[in-house]
Amino acid sequence: MGSLDGRGPIAVMSPLRWWLVAAVTSVGSFVAAVVYWRLRFFFRDPQRIPPTDPRAVVASADGFVTYVKRVEAGRVPFAVKKGRTIPLSEFTDVVHAEPGSPDASGYLIGIYMSEYSVHRNRSPIAGAVVFRRHRGADPFNRSMARVGANLIARHSPYDEGCDYLLANERLTIGVEHAGGAVATVTQIADLWVDRIVAHVEVGDTLDRGEQYGMIRFGSQCDVFLPDSLVAEITVSPGQYVFAGKTTVALSPVSVSQPPRATPHVSARTPLEVHS
Repeated sequence: MGSLDGRGPIAVMSPLRWWLVAAVTSVGSFVAAVVYWRLRFFFRDPQRIPPTDPRAVVASADGFVTYVKRVEAGRVPFAVKKGRTIPLSEFTDVVHAEPGSPDASGYLIGIYMSEYSVHRNRSPIAGAVVFRRHRGADPFNRSMARVGANLIARHSPYDEGCDYLLANERLTIGVEHAGGAVATVTQIADLWVDRIVAHVEVGDTLDRGEQYGMIRFGSQCDVFLPDSLVAEITVSPGQYVFAGKTTVALSPVSVSQPPRATPHVSARTPLEVHS
């Protein structure tokens, strides 16, 4: 039987009770942190102001630049293919201009979004949406963990061994500049991604840096810029960029003013592509 002088079962139970209270509190704090991360931190939507230079092409996503690939005659080299070139259409699911035309060559800029990045995707230039393509994942969907590890270890090329670049689910939109050149933006889903969300339809217009969708829980977003939209590339692999804010390239012409012929895309019902 317990006593009031600090000896016996009462003295034994008090530390145990305190341990239980501490354990429950710790678990509760962890659960609260996870809920906060999922509902508030992950879905945060900070305001982004594009650069004042009308020639500035902006990043399509927050994250690390994984590569800047030179595309020649519609073909792009990937480390995953051991340096061999592959058709750009295999990556974007879009048949680009015929080899030899201005739009057959350009630059492909990959941006890896970690679980800590803002996952809102934005248009790199102003223009009209002229196509939207969706492709489901291969039966053996790949994880993006290796590219994250490569970036942490500063192991370049960062896309080495990253088979997800050609295997995972993706959604590509084409944004046509007033001069006729088309920039493509490709959202690539990670293995554990909840869904790809796109708020645009063919015929909509986008301002430079305007939000058009998101990928939920860690992914990649790439931009192909044809030569007619590139005077200078201003980013390099390993650099961290911010969607709608960081200049990834300078164009020889203004890319900041589209015609506004259709309703603003944010008023439309989002297209949600489930993996």
